[in-house]
Amino acid sequence: MPYIDQKIATYLRKNIVFPFYWKYIKHSKVLNCYKVLRDHQWNTLEENKKNQRKKLYSLITYASQNIPYYQRIVKEQNLRFSEDTIFEDIKKFPLLTKDVIRNNFDELYKFKDHTYYRNSSGGSTGEPVIFYQDSNYFAWNTAAKILFDEWAGRKIGEPMVKLWGSMQDILGGGQDFKGYLRQQLSGVITLGSTRMTEKGMYEYVQRINHIKPRLILAYANCIGEFAHFIHNHDLPIYSPKAIMTSACVLYPEIRVRIEDVFHATVFNRYGSREVGDIACNCEKSSGLHLIPDIHYLEIIDKNEKEANKGERGEIIITVLTNYTMPLIRYKIGDRGILSNKDCKCGHGLPLLEKVEGRTVGHFKNKRGDIVSGGFFLTILLFRKNIKQFQIIQETIDYISINLVLIDRTKLKDMDKDFKEINQIIRKAMGNDTKIKYNIVNEIKPSPSGKYFYSFSKIMS
Repeated sequence: MPYIDQKIATYLRKNIVFPFYWKYIKHSKVLNCYKVLRDHQWNTLEENKKNQRKKLYSLITYASQNIPYYQRIVKEQNLRFSEDTIFEDIKKFPLLTKDVIRNNFDELYKFKDHTYYRNSSGGSTGEPVIFYQDSNYFAWNTAAKILFDEWAGRKIGEPMVKLWGSMQDILGGGQDFKGYLRQQLSGVITLGSTRMTEKGMYEYVQRINHIKPRLILAYANCIGEFAHFIHNHDLPIYSPKAIMTSACVLYPEIRVRIEDVFHATVFNRYGSREVGDIACNCEKSSGLHLIPDIHYLEIIDKNEKEANKGERGEIIITVLTNYTMPLIRYKIGDRGILSNKDCKCGHGLPLLEKVEGRTVGHFKNKRGDIVSGGFFLTILLFRKNIKQFQIIQETIDYISINLVLIDRTKLKDMDKDFKEINQIIRKAMGNDTKIKYNIVNEIKPSPSGKYFYSFSKIMS
């Protein structure tokens, strides 16, 4: 809203534009869902689990009676379930992988009304998977975003900048007049981060200083690179109330860099296109609070058995709000740890201790050990002449490293760095591991706009 005082603009967005838009233009129950989430966050954990049990049972019952794929699974495996035992009964259902979805797509959905729409996974690690979602799913997912923004200190209508890499979201967020109008009415300005050029980053610094956003929402890797650029060029940058990262793993080293440059607290939001926003940390903890009204989350070990709290494993998600195409025990492709601790914030919400990133971001050595992608970040991140890097496990004993250098003329001076890097990698991956360095002009992000520091071809 140009030429209007920011406080007045925020008031108008929150009290007039936002309610009118969602109720009368979109005919959505976003506000009602938000009020439920806002209230339920202060329930006891037992109360929220009780609500979750009912929602999970309702979803499983509907899917087993209406969705051909689940009708067949229930009949073939003679599955039985009840509301009282649903948390145990759901473990009888097979995992839903991307390949299962591709091979059984036409049996996995049923249109209840005309509010369905198509979406897809980001395709960061291969071929994207198509999903159908509906207005109920959309309302709950949007409500979760509002709640998470509120945890980070941004109220409805206050200015926010999105440093975003998804072309789908960018094109829907402000490239034409309709998108521009949507940005002004919502207070959310989207800055594309698919290609982070020096010229573009200079412009983004100026825009952020002008907009003075309450919150900056960004891909973790993009805001990390942006912070590095600001630091190296000693640029003045407006300090928002908070930075919220999403879409990629927020490594501790990246978090510290962002907070040092922006002088703002970093919040970490976890989610995906397939299942929506899953969890976010609050101001009292770096652990991520789950929302029992929207998802049921499991952590399983390598034998597909339930992992104990505090133990790492694969994240399995059941979406409780999308009846058009139910995703039951969906293998999202990430690894994480459920916390066995209580958060000081008082929220009656389960806590995810950490998300360790995509399975393909981890490497496997000949001994069968899994080496975290964060391990490689720590040994490459702060090298003086390295501007950008990507490490790829080509085979079990062959690693290639793509490097963008600050100054190519100093390549010979990096022999000591390379020897040290090789030594550390071989300690983790095996002494006979082959390592090849490729000096490149740029490292392009994936089609989804995400940038992977590490990628394993044998884990994909």
